[in-house]
Amino acid sequence: MKKLSLIILIGLLIGLAIFAVNPNHFRFGKNIEITDAYIVNDHWDGEYNNAIRIDKMIVLDDRMDVFSKGFIKNSLFWDFENTLANDSSFSSSYWGQNNSEKPYMEGKVFFDKDNGWNWNLNGVESRTIGKLEKDTWYKFSSLTMNTKYYKYVYVDNTGKTHIFSVNKANY
Repeated sequence: MKKLSLIILIGLLIGLAIFAVNPNHFRFGKNIEITDAYIVNDHWDGEYNNAIRIDKMIVLDDRMDVFSKGFIKNSLFWDFENTLANDSSFSSSYWGQNNSEKPYMEGKVFFDKDNGWNWNLNGVESRTIGKLEKDTWYKFSSLTMNTKYYKYVYVDNTGKTHIFSVNKANY
């Protein structure tokens, strides 16, 4: 009986260690993953929800430092709307449809590779928009059917993304 308890305990510890290292594999529901090179959005369905908009942002408040203790502690309550403003130098979007003329998005949608359709990049059609710039903030919208749901993404100097969700429908 002690061996069985020990085996169960070891199994639980291994499971907890795996969860601690990579909790994203254990999420329930739909997920949105954003890197500097691509996005995966489980909300895209090819019928009703099939859009993306990416706007480069300018920081208006120099206290907005994703690595500071104050920001980390209060990031859920940070006022992104009044701290960031659109940078008119970069705005891209795509609204897909479920037909061969304008295909819908699925799987990984790459920023720096051809996805088989054109982005609208600053009002001009483009096959790619390029990787997201380092040390730059972006606002992702039109990702779900909730038109007031945004992802603010900071790409640090190593290319790692720091993602903050804002749901203005809950305000």
